Amino acid sequence: MFALPLLFSAAAFAAKQESIDDVLRDPYLKKVTVGIKIVKLGESAANSKTVYEREPTKPMTPASNFKLLTTSAALDALGPDFKFQTKLVQKGQTLALVGDGDPSLGDAELLSKVQWKSTTEFEKWAEALVARGLKSADKIVYDDSIFEEPFVHPNWPKNQLQKRYVAGVAGLNFNANCVDFYLKPNGEGQRVDFTIDPPTTYGTIVNNCVQGPKNAVWLSRAPGSNELELRGSIPKANDEPISVTVDNPPLFTTTALRDVFTKAGMTIGGEITRDPTVRSNLADWQTLAVHETPIATVLDRANKDSMNLYAEALGKRLGAQKSGVGSWKTGPAAVGAFLESIGIDKSQFVLDDGCGLSDADRISPAGLVAVLEHEYFSPQKDLFLNSLAVAGVDGTLKDRFSGSLRQRVIGKSGFINGVSALSGFLKAKDGSMYVFSILFNGIAAGTNSNAKKLQEKMIAAIDG
Repeated sequence: MFALPLLFSAAAFAAKQESIDDVLRDPYLKKVTVGIKIVKLGESAANSKTVYEREPTKPMTPASNFKLLTTSAALDALGPDFKFQTKLVQKGQTLALVGDGDPSLGDAELLSKVQWKSTTEFEKWAEALVARGLKSADKIVYDDSIFEEPFVHPNWPKNQLQKRYVAGVAGLNFNANCVDFYLKPNGEGQRVDFTIDPPTTYGTIVNNCVQGPKNAVWLSRAPGSNELELRGSIPKANDEPISVTVDNPPLFTTTALRDVFTKAGMTIGGEITRDPTVRSNLADWQTLAVHETPIATVLDRANKDSMNLYAEALGKRLGAQKSGVGSWKTGPAAVGAFLESIGIDKSQFVLDDGCGLSDADRISPAGLVAVLEHEYFSPQKDLFLNSLAVAGVDGTLKDRFSGSLRQRVIGKSGFINGVSALSGFLKAKDGSMYVFSILFNGIAAGTNSNAKKLQEKMIAAIDG
């Protein structure tokens, strides 16, 4: 709907290129590696033209712009009608929770938009089952075999495994695989009270946090365990949760389910155990409840909100679609095959995970533009473009850009140590549509705000 005749004189091209070059002469970029690709879109890909480029085919670290590759590949392979399905099934006196890799189950932040809690769905399941007369089971098992272990990528930062953005990725996930803490001070120097979401018996908690003048709270988890420690100080109750990841997401998910069922009056015996044979023999089990999540929801959280877990779940689910099981190898392999299928030479990318957290990931600006251009001219164009953040409106671009550029830029930002990236689309003042990728590698620590300003100046130069 944005297609216009391509009217672009040589003089206009020179002015546009010179304007971007002026931005590139900023002293801040003197020691920064810069990669840029900007294409003016035509009525079709064949009618589109490159209007500016700098090191366009150089593989660079893209940070979260990497999610664009994974989400595009997953959407193409799984299709716009795909839904993740998490099932509760029964055989005899055994209940089983069977995962499909859904990253959204019990996502408290997402569910708050519809006034649901992390456990609301499980509570509805319990209410329905008790009403049908199911009040006990000998045991409950889980099957997370759609994805292989390990849950955490080997190249993710080892000293940050307790942080929300480094949550493990499993066939069963719950509340973004985190426990959320809400603190309530009891008086200066006194130990705080706390509540957790989900309200589960999973793990142990040591509370050494007190009320104090400084907001300095640490929430840590011992490696390979679910022993949590809360320490530091806080002056007042927190509105936003303080989160810590869990060690075994499928066991965490199933424990949360059992806790809800027990609270509803059901008796569940035995220890929770893993049974990887349930999924392949579902015909032998009775389905009691199903949770479904449309791919659009997962795309939005991956791209608009830049949730690593969501992008990785899409990548592993794509790997499972192609090879039977999702893993840290099959996901990137499937994405790589997709990139080559749309004409991106394999010399322009290195795929190590699905979200861009690994510092081994590489993609060229031209590769990112090719993916965005592919989606722009695809049947699922609206679904994909709607998953991108809108400048000045939502997602990671909510506070980006100014003036009339707000709402006319959609895309994906990215930042890790030393890297700042921005890729997306601009609807220019004259109605023309541009697709762009701007990658900065080697930025100094603590200067991402400078990088973002220069990226926005470049987009303003295109618009002008």
